Amino acid sequence: MKDIHGKAILAYYLGDRTTRLKLHNSYGPIDIMPIDVFFKEAEDFSDLENMALSHCRGAVLDIGAAAGTHALFLQSFGANVTALDSSSGCVETMKRSGVQHVVQQDYRQHQATYDTLLLLMNGIGIAGTLDQLPDFFNKCKSLLNPGGQLLLDSSDIAYLYADGLAKPEHYYGEIRYRYEYDKEQGDWFDWLYLDATHLNKAAQAAGFELEILHTDAHDQYLAKLQLI
Repeated sequence: MKDIHGKAILAYYLGDRTTRLKLHNSYGPIDIMPIDVFFKEAEDFSDLENMALSHCRGAVLDIGAAAGTHALFLQSFGANVTALDSSSGCVETMKRSGVQHVVQQDYRQHQATYDTLLLLMNGIGIAGTLDQLPDFFNKCKSLLNPGGQLLLDSSDIAYLYADGLAKPEHYYGEIRYRYEYDKEQGDWFDWLYLDATHLNKAAQAAGFELEILHTDAHDQYLAKLQLI
């Protein structure tokens, strides 16, 4: 896949504040994704992010680390954190910004084991679709030490259809996206938004115990999944 979002993130890091990352989707008009959301300072973290970071323990794998803002925060407190991303632009950004342990790889090919898997910014999205959740959880289990945990967030996007927008025939949290930056468009990819009920059902089937650690006013939640 073309590394569209990675190019935009690296350009922003290198000083281009005119960078605009467009996000095409399967449900409505094109969105503009603010690049600065990938470069938050610790004082700008949301309550959900702070809660997730406070629950990290042991060896941590930050999956889909993007510009590495969460990895850098954990690293600053001496945590043993590895930042994983398949984007070459994101990996270059993290290396330049001082993330010590960076791996460029699809999480499905990664082999090491950890005590905590951290997946923020709708981290469950990388599962792609509802049907792919069993494969996602099986891979996560292979990345965890005994007693390990997942910390991930998502949201129930039923609100998108509250004003009369017709729900799709498939699960409404299954969205297709593609990035556009500097007049170049990437490939379409699947991204999953998952309500907590569906998450709990899939997690239990995979051998995880789920605890909702935080919810906010925008139907977003943080979940901890512990291996039973």
